[in-house]
Amino acid sequence: MKTILYVEDHPPARLLMQAIIDELTPHRLVVAGDGSEARRLVEAAPPDLYILDLDLPDIDGLALARALSAQHPAPVILVSAYAEAIHAEDLAGLVHVYLAKPLDPDHVAETIQRTLA
Repeated sequence: MKTILYVEDHPPARLLMQAIIDELTPHRLVVAGDGSEARRLVEAAPPDLYILDLDLPDIDGLALARALSAQHPAPVILVSAYAEAIHAEDLAGLVHVYLAKPLDPDHVAETIQRTLA
């Protein structure tokens, strides 16, 4: 069983991801509401995968991906409802997969499994 850190500030999105992980994968989900909390959680127990929302209250998801990857390297899945804000050159070498909201549970589970394989 792998540990996934999901950084998301919206409670309904956190609940959806928790349900996806619990019901469709064998992995464990740890949730942070912002970048500061995420950095503390990574320091305490480094995860195997990061799933990061692009629009966080204290930091941009791409900047957080850079910070967390420097702290503890792990694959990054970026999620956002704002696909037009994502540019391929921003993701290169940093983000393994980009998922657009609304999330499809089966697609998310498959993506997680592929990324962790």
